[in-house]
Amino acid sequence: MVTRMFTPLIRANAWQCFTLLAIVTLIPACTGSNASSSHENTSSSRSSQASSQIQVSSAASSTSAIAPSSVQSSSSTAAVSSSASPIGYTDGDFILGMDISYWSEQLDQGAIYIDTDGQEKDLLELLKNHGINFIRLRTFVDPTSPHGYTSTAGGANAGCHGKAQAYNGKEDIVRTAKRIKAAGMGFLLDFHYSDTWADPGKQVIPDAWRNSNSIEALAQQVRLYTMDTLEALRAENALPNMVQIGNESTPGLLVHSATNATDCWGNNSIAHTGPNGAANNNNWGNLATLLKAGIAGVNSVGANIKTLLHIENFHHPDGLEWWVDSALAQGVAFDVLGLSAYEEFQGPASEWRTTMQRISSRYPQLSFSFVEYNPRGRLLNDIMHELPDNRGLGTFFWEPTESGFWGNALFTQQGNRYQANPEDFAVYDQIVEDYGLRKLP
Repeated sequence: MVTRMFTPLIRANAWQCFTLLAIVTLIPACTGSNASSSHENTSSSRSSQASSQIQVSSAASSTSAIAPSSVQSSSSTAAVSSSASPIGYTDGDFILGMDISYWSEQLDQGAIYIDTDGQEKDLLELLKNHGINFIRLRTFVDPTSPHGYTSTAGGANAGCHGKAQAYNGKEDIVRTAKRIKAAGMGFLLDFHYSDTWADPGKQVIPDAWRNSNSIEALAQQVRLYTMDTLEALRAENALPNMVQIGNESTPGLLVHSATNATDCWGNNSIAHTGPNGAANNNNWGNLATLLKAGIAGVNSVGANIKTLLHIENFHHPDGLEWWVDSALAQGVAFDVLGLSAYEEFQGPASEWRTTMQRISSRYPQLSFSFVEYNPRGRLLNDIMHELPDNRGLGTFFWEPTESGFWGNALFTQQGNRYQANPEDFAVYDQIVEDYGLRKLP
């Protein structure tokens, strides 16, 4: 395993108090303190560590690369539970979800996945065998841009070796989404609205949008890009069930500009001096304009697609409520508040149930989801499942194949072979039994 940590980006006063992800559109209030969070850049280092593991495993394997579009489903080898239904995911089913956004990269490098029964299976079939019914994918505007996710900006020392494909770009997402929908699973699309990772430490404006001279021009870019991506998915009968407008948007949306020092993760970016969507009391109107534009883009393509806002300061309920209250006061209309709940960053876990009860009572019009977590799968699913009126939609484990300081993978990796850990997947098997859930066919 290769671990790379990066120097945290110093964030603007208005959002220095934020930390990692969650699915409830709330966010902690920033007070004017200059004390920055010790984990403000955790998402970028988490992502860079996971990606560098993929590259290391590629070098360690002699397996020939397999293009995502050419991989055949191994459903014939998947042992389908006797409780499986012939119907795929339907709205209202409790979500047992996972984010597998590295999947296409892994497949290109020859990855194979072994279930707890010792059988090699397509990853989706393996996950369904343990009750997983929903997949989350991130998407970048142009990952091939000069400081994009697949670029070499920052060089090898930053873990930016460059990538052969535009992973997490539109075409990559469409290919993967088609497989998700063909498997009968639910699909959450996570728009970062950046060419690389967006998180509490940076929200870098896409290179092609950087010269927008007004917030209205930026909002137009957001709306048209959202529509274009969703239209491409609709053309392949692969529309998402839910769309996330921004990722860990506690500090805002479209806030920073890349510099000559910016790497492929977005580190070393600076506050944009032009129109931007920074989250502070003086600029919330601009942020609301951008959020509304993304939501309008979704609604224009699919009126039944749920919209979700994601913030990460679940450990800071006052700040979370400031963020959500501000969004609602500006007339931002969304369906789901997505939250992050990493024990490493949003702990202690002993406070999570109380915090969730507090915010669900404050916002009776919203549904909720933990869109990123690791570990504590049983606790977080129980907290969601306990919410009244089915307002706790479910959870998403972040990257079951990747380990790091944020938590351990659900698979043991040897080269490009990923072996499902029986003790980890037993947690989901038990949730399916205890909640009376059905496994997808």
